[in-house]
Amino acid sequence: MPKIRELDPDAGTGLCGSNAVIPSLRYAMKENRQMLVQNLPLLRTATEEVVQLLDCSKYPCNEDDPWGHPSPALYLGEKIFLSTNGFRTSIPPLTIPNELEPSSALVSAAAFVKRTKLAMVINGRVYSYYFKAGEEEWILAQGIDSLVTELSNTHCCYPGQDLACKDISMKIFAYEIGHSPSKSHIFLSENGGYSFTPVKLSPELPGVLLGVYNFVSLSQTGVLIRHSDGERKGGEAYFIYTNGNLSQTSSHISMGFHLKSTRGHDIHRIQHPHLWGFTILWNNDTLLVSSNNGLLVEPVTVLEFSRNSHPFPGNGLCHVAISKTEIAALTRDHQLFYGSLDMVSTSMVQNGKSNTSQKGICNAVLMFNKVGMLTLLSLVPSNGTQAYTFWKCIFKVQSMLTELWPYLQKCPVEILRGQFHNKIYYIDMHQKLNLNVTFVPKPGTGAFPIVTVSNPHVLGFQAKITEDGYTYDGHTKYSLYMQLLQQYFSGMADPHFSGSFLSGGMATLTVDVLNKGVCCIDIHPLSALVNIGCPPTKYIKFFKNTTACSKGLFKQGMLQNSFTYTIDHDIYDPHFLATPQLDQSDLKVPYDYYKLECPLLQYYDTPWLPVLELWENNAFVEYVSADFVMFEVNGMYNYDYLLTAAEANCVSQPQNWMAMMQKQDSPNPHTAWNRMNYVSCKNHDGPKLVSPSAKYQILGQNKNKIIFSHYNGFYVFKAIVVDPLYSYCELSAIVSVCVTGALPKSNIHAWTTLTAFLIIILLAVFMGYILHKLSQKKKISQR
Repeated sequence: MPKIRELDPDAGTGLCGSNAVIPSLRYAMKENRQMLVQNLPLLRTATEEVVQLLDCSKYPCNEDDPWGHPSPALYLGEKIFLSTNGFRTSIPPLTIPNELEPSSALVSAAAFVKRTKLAMVINGRVYSYYFKAGEEEWILAQGIDSLVTELSNTHCCYPGQDLACKDISMKIFAYEIGHSPSKSHIFLSENGGYSFTPVKLSPELPGVLLGVYNFVSLSQTGVLIRHSDGERKGGEAYFIYTNGNLSQTSSHISMGFHLKSTRGHDIHRIQHPHLWGFTILWNNDTLLVSSNNGLLVEPVTVLEFSRNSHPFPGNGLCHVAISKTEIAALTRDHQLFYGSLDMVSTSMVQNGKSNTSQKGICNAVLMFNKVGMLTLLSLVPSNGTQAYTFWKCIFKVQSMLTELWPYLQKCPVEILRGQFHNKIYYIDMHQKLNLNVTFVPKPGTGAFPIVTVSNPHVLGFQAKITEDGYTYDGHTKYSLYMQLLQQYFSGMADPHFSGSFLSGGMATLTVDVLNKGVCCIDIHPLSALVNIGCPPTKYIKFFKNTTACSKGLFKQGMLQNSFTYTIDHDIYDPHFLATPQLDQSDLKVPYDYYKLECPLLQYYDTPWLPVLELWENNAFVEYVSADFVMFEVNGMYNYDYLLTAAEANCVSQPQNWMAMMQKQDSPNPHTAWNRMNYVSCKNHDGPKLVSPSAKYQILGQNKNKIIFSHYNGFYVFKAIVVDPLYSYCELSAIVSVCVTGALPKSNIHAWTTLTAFLIIILLAVFMGYILHKLSQKKKISQR
């Protein structure tokens, strides 16, 4: 077997310039962790009470780098080192300015947030550290009012500019461990560590808090708890799952598992950056793996020469690292183990062993440069300079595996290929997603693909496999067809099993080969992140059949050139409560042409039926067939609705703008009425119909229309789709309407006009009669 070179355990000490060197507190302590934070300067001298644990973390999302530059990496030993070139050159220890931490700066946790940003817990406080092109900046996080010791975040390494994926990487938990979950201080940041808000676990949970993790592909936050009495059935530790801000604990609890630890509560955690659901938990005494976000946690086993699986050697772990598909471990007696992450069980093989006499000393860490390339990294003692050098030993795993005897099982797969791999897909309400995989097993192996989803509560699937011809070698080729859809509408699961259809969720689809062994280094699992939610390119807009510009009432240049219009003081309410404001003045409104374009033309005496269009990826999809509501954005209320509650066939009292606005402390029509609080009046469980003559203010799936008053002018309406079953998107659109055709009102009463007109006619008739009589008398007198 390949041998591992003996490594020198000694490390240099000293100061770097005028800054305080940052030593690491990556230690397993016999004392309580809270006491460690409160007495940092004292406990740093009590070295006989600690056993040092090295660690090394690397920014995991490096596939988008077109030049193949190494990912930034952080080495945590007695000192902290940050390398941006794969530790190829000598580097000084990382330092922090004295004005931020004037005494010793002790690090208890560190995590990459972005390629050029670190979050670190220093002396119990959280800092953000920016580094790029020789520039650096330290920023103290806001909102944390108590000391913390740990950080936890999850990376979303899918390529592209998906906003949901970016939001995942910006979510960070800061907390302390070693106390009961309900009494532990936990803080959440959703902006990459700039600011935090306190969160509280509810209800109170027994045991000791060991960790808080964002299980994205389960749409849950996992809380790792160790039972203080060790009497929990099935194991002494378990995960309990909550919503994102920990305010509501779900009924999901993992199977219990044994988490041995002879040195306190320090637990290392590694989450897969492609959100497959793999979670690695390890400390000096234990190496555990879960392929389903902690729901089932099992120990990693070792394949011996007999090819039987045995528990992982219990002589102590120094370091564990993973790649996309691999896992490697280094023990305290300098044994190197390698394995592949498997959806069913994870086994490892021993790849190397050192002849060193320095047993029990951890002086090296592991890093995967890329799949199949493993680096053993160790700090070389300083020769008195401020820069330190790192010794590197690179292993080509494939070559190491071929040297093992007896030989390992060969990879049973020739081809496993799918176009969906490493992509993000969206499934909106009632939509389906069709994917396929090409699969070629080696003859006689009986290998077949297995399809899994990380969150079956929100994502269901149907799959079938068929023969699809032959390869050039004559081997049978298969096609695996999969159809994915929201579990709630699949009809394949109990309604209580399905997640809430209103909120959606995330899940990872993975296609792998069952028990393919550690030699399938080049046959990667196929995965895709499926977001049961709103596609970012979906939107609505108003259908405009006739505009004021097309009819010549306005020209585009006129509307673009600082055009304004006036709203009379007695027809708008700035509070949107349709209440006359007698003491206000007329409102001058600038017309935003680039947002509104040409206004829709509507005659005042013709009821208006708004029509909405659904678009996705800038392509028309359909006309919206869902309930929606509208309001005038400037508070105008001189319009009404055609139908009443009775005419709309309501069986319960319909919602209206006044009632929805009054439910808010600060009324805001943009948020008062939406798909999350909408209740259809066709719902028999709604409030009793007490006012059937009330105006029905919902448009869309009925004959309801907008009725304008005797008014000429502009309206700017915003439409909001409130139907909860139409889409996960908060669909809204804005339109301007030019109402015309209303003649000026006369101040003369109609009856007065009619009476005067009749009198004039009577006078005319009477005058005609008189003139006729006078004419006859004149003729008689002339005879």
